[in-house]
Amino acid sequence: MAQTILATFEDGVLKPAEALDLPERTQVRLTLEPVQSELTVEERLAAFDDLMRITKPHAGRHMTRDELHERP
Repeated sequence: MAQTILATFEDGVLKPAEALDLPERTQVRLTLEPVQSELTVEERLAAFDDLMRITKPHAGRHMTRDELHERP
């Protein structure tokens, strides 16, 4: 039975985040994929709010593509 679990590499040993349903000394095949720390919804919204405060919209009229290319 295949399982996908999270584990932490610490002191040279992989430490599973949950108990494994395996008999002792069972050989397994590991595929390692580092996990990016995941943000909560609240943390994502706070980061978005911060970004929106930094990148304020342009107050004037936006130029068209042609106007941008024709300007001196």
